[in-house]
Amino acid sequence: MRTWTLAVVSVAFVGVTTSGSAWAARPFLSTERGPTLEHGTSRVEVGLDASRFSSETTRYTLKTELTSGLLTKLDFKVEAPYLFTSGPGGTQGEVGDVVFRPKLLLLEGREANPLFLATELVLKFPSCDETSAAGAVTPSCTGEADLGVLAIASKEFRPVTVHLNLGYTFVGSPPGRSLDDVVNYSLAFEYDTVLPAIAVVTELSGSTSRDQSVSDALLDLLIGVTYEVNRRVVLDTSLAVGLSSASPDYTAVLGMSYTF
Repeated sequence: MRTWTLAVVSVAFVGVTTSGSAWAARPFLSTERGPTLEHGTSRVEVGLDASRFSSETTRYTLKTELTSGLLTKLDFKVEAPYLFTSGPGGTQGEVGDVVFRPKLLLLEGREANPLFLATELVLKFPSCDETSAAGAVTPSCTGEADLGVLAIASKEFRPVTVHLNLGYTFVGSPPGRSLDDVVNYSLAFEYDTVLPAIAVVTELSGSTSRDQSVSDALLDLLIGVTYEVNRRVVLDTSLAVGLSSASPDYTAVLGMSYTF
């Protein structure tokens, strides 16, 4: 089994940082890993998230991500979601916000010191309809662009990997509405089990609210499993529970990645 790289410290200025709508390395909700994709290599990731809210509304997010190693130590990710919202008013589907994320590796980990440092630009385009049912339960769906920078540090402690993210989001405010910028953070672990292809992951993630009328911050706890079918294909599943009233009651995650 390929050894999972454990990303230890990430300082993130991200455009989409709310639980259930954040974009991250599979199968996390908010955490990014430090290493970039090798030059000439690409990866397709597909996943389905189901977030249940106390309002008896469920949001399903079909995520498609394409990452390409453009240059040595530089990759580029495009993320495109499709949202389905099911609740008392019926079911509605729509395109979510598209996100572009180029990432530059600043320091590559070595055997003597497996520490990775990277930075990532995050640009969210307002392709989501904030007036829809899906937009109503997706805080990042504001109808305005968000811009940020993601700084990432990664370290490995075999067989455990640890990720720490701390960040800030510059949030675009739509006309007639004032939104706060967002501070976000996450702490995540990956553990290579004695079974050759299976790793266990955990994540604690949270963020402040961009809506000034909501005082409660988001906080979620996730646990999951990844299964490396072969060098190209990895399957994953995880379950997150909301630890604050602003978070979804739970979020179930299922997906796969294919590297070529």
